[in-house]
Amino acid sequence: MRPEKRRSLLHSFRDAARGVWLCLCSERNMRIHLTACGYVLFFAFKIGVSGGELACLLLSMGLVTGAETMNTAVEKLCDHVCKEQNPGIGRVKDLAAGAVLLCAIFAALVGGAVLLRPELWAAILDIAGTGWKLGAFGGSVAASFVLVFVVPLKRE
Repeated sequence: MRPEKRRSLLHSFRDAARGVWLCLCSERNMRIHLTACGYVLFFAFKIGVSGGELACLLLSMGLVTGAETMNTAVEKLCDHVCKEQNPGIGRVKDLAAGAVLLCAIFAALVGGAVLLRPELWAAILDIAGTGWKLGAFGGSVAASFVLVFVVPLKRE
């Protein structure tokens, strides 16, 4: 019996990165989550959150995006295993989607607990009160909207 060849760590990371990319390309919700992460980080740095607060935000973002990736994997596996409508498969998919929803709700609560303070409102007023900042922020929102909802990325 021949021993199994071990894959290199680099190959494992490459495959994992490909999985994240596939999820990003095929799942609108993942693009929504990552867009939200970008804006959370933007405002977190703008208002100067503490290291502990940043850690809480990053952990929450990792949980949501990780849950979305796992949900996508479960859905793809279910679709591969069972091509026709199946109530049991539907419940499995609903449970996986429910896990993402719970993670997202609690991440939003963490974001609110960390970010909802006077410095945030001051940052928003600063952006809204300066023409070029408002234009740049509006442009980023428009670009995000296009990338999330308009541009069809690779579908599987």
